[in-house]
Amino acid sequence: MGFVQDFTILDRPYELVAAEVRGGIGVLLGAGIEATRAEGERLRVKVAPAGWPGVLAKTVEVRSGPVRARGNGQVVGFSWEAARGASLFPRLDADLEVAPFGIGETVLEIQARYEPPAGPLGRGSDRLVLHRLAESTVRAFLHAIASNLAEQP
Repeated sequence: MGFVQDFTILDRPYELVAAEVRGGIGVLLGAGIEATRAEGERLRVKVAPAGWPGVLAKTVEVRSGPVRARGNGQVVGFSWEAARGASLFPRLDADLEVAPFGIGETVLEIQARYEPPAGPLGRGSDRLVLHRLAESTVRAFLHAIASNLAEQP
């Protein structure tokens, strides 16, 4: 199993960010990630490492759980799975946590787990290169959410 984690600090008070997070992952992604669209109950998003051409991005279906309290912050669980070619792209299960950080700042953190595809061959590829791609993709996803939250009034 692969594990990736990243965080960023927002220069916005926790109370304002927490109010946005209560809207769920769909609200957080709405304006923050290009090519986001709702299809029925499914939210589709293109994900890729930062700087990659759009043609190399993968469309994933994002599902989220309810927002819940954790310590002095909030967390929303979510997963993503490739809309097509799921056997070549791992399902990712993650938590997005927000918590107060200093005066007028908020920390956003993603902790994610995934199972590399293709059994032992996939696990070997993950150790060599795919894990870095997963880290970069999660980082780009987190920074897109942070950018969206930073633009809110």
